[in-house]
Amino acid sequence: MFSAKPQPRGPAASPALAGSHPTRGGGRAGRGMPSLALVALTLTLLLAAPPVLAQGGRTTDADLAHPDGAGGPAITLAPHEARYDMRLIRRATGSPVVNARGTMTYRLSDTCDGWAMESRTELALYYKEGEPVLSDWTFISWESKDADRYRFRIRSERDGRVDRVIDGRAELGAGTGTDDGGDAGGGVAHFTHPEEKAVDLAGAVMLPGEHTLAVLRAAADGRRLFTVPMFDGSEPDGAMQATAVIAEAVPAGTVSELPEATLLAGPSWRMVLGFFGPDENTTLPEYEVRLRYHTNGVAEEVIQDFGTMALRARLVDLAPIEGGGC
Repeated sequence: MFSAKPQPRGPAASPALAGSHPTRGGGRAGRGMPSLALVALTLTLLLAAPPVLAQGGRTTDADLAHPDGAGGPAITLAPHEARYDMRLIRRATGSPVVNARGTMTYRLSDTCDGWAMESRTELALYYKEGEPVLSDWTFISWESKDADRYRFRIRSERDGRVDRVIDGRAELGAGTGTDDGGDAGGGVAHFTHPEEKAVDLAGAVMLPGEHTLAVLRAAADGRRLFTVPMFDGSEPDGAMQATAVIAEAVPAGTVSELPEATLLAGPSWRMVLGFFGPDENTTLPEYEVRLRYHTNGVAEEVIQDFGTMALRARLVDLAPIEGGGC
């Protein structure tokens, strides 16, 4: 579930990995540099196939268990633990950052009635002058399988000092849809940090796990474009607009970053996920990730693009989580 954006910070700095933006406070990545890869790929795919827009009622695990058509791949979320090694692969001209490296760990577990997710990114940012800045970002969440309850906590540290905390919960409507196919559901997010406030979540907004399943379902159905409001807690102003551009299907058995891993043996899709801020006038994504998503929700070949910086996250360790569930 590569939705939230981490918050490594440094002087005039730039990023890390998938909660809040790493450059928050110094300008949002993407504002100063158009995401040419996403724009070009989107235009190409729009010419090749009609878009699919998420509308109407809410989507749950039951709806997304199997794609339409006999013999299609099963879409699910496999409980697993993964570790990614991260390194800088591109930086904007004039950026004071000369290198970056670190690790991200990701854990998804089944709690019977929901999904528990824990992610931690530790990143060292190296500059032309001075000591490296050490960033430590954690994101913990729980999402009900009915996609109507959500809890989240995001914490970022810089050089061992707490930099920011975002904490809260969200409650979404039953989402039974409307007779005319219009938006349904919506709900409210309650933040306790960085300040106490309530934010309305209108329309057919999705939660992160629900969104991952919906993107995979769209890919399995042969769609090229999928866009919907998505809330993960990383934006205290409300839901982001999440757009998935599905580039190509990858057959089962194709060589992966970990050839012996059974969790990577099935079909997958290469895609670009772009996340746009709550501001309706935003035309550039705040954050973008290119990745290869498997039918079980496991990700590899990950590149995270913050506009001012791009990081390659290479999958180096992967294991299923046994037990759990009901």
